[in-house]
Amino acid sequence: MVRKISCECAERHETKVNSNALFKEIKLFFDEQVSQYIFEDIPVKLPFYVGISGIEKIKWHATKWYKCKVCGCLWEFNYPDFPAQGFIRKFDDGKYYPS
Repeated sequence: MVRKISCECAERHETKVNSNALFKEIKLFFDEQVSQYIFEDIPVKLPFYVGISGIEKIKWHATKWYKCKVCGCLWEFNYPDFPAQGFIRKFDDGKYYPS
């Protein structure tokens, strides 16, 4: 019997991570997807922000990237560092576009 693997990418959306409870819920979701071999934890390759602070160039990278093995969607997850919020961004086509 062949079991079809499905993903929840179409039902999930980008969001700001503005509470510890939401962070734990989202982190658990991604951890479960990886453990079920639906998502792959891949290295973060590009910064989501590049700027200049005084005389030095700064780059801010997300904490995690996940690639869905079913639909190819790329997820960017930046953990919160309260009071700074975190975020989740979704790239349906699997290609990263910095903001």
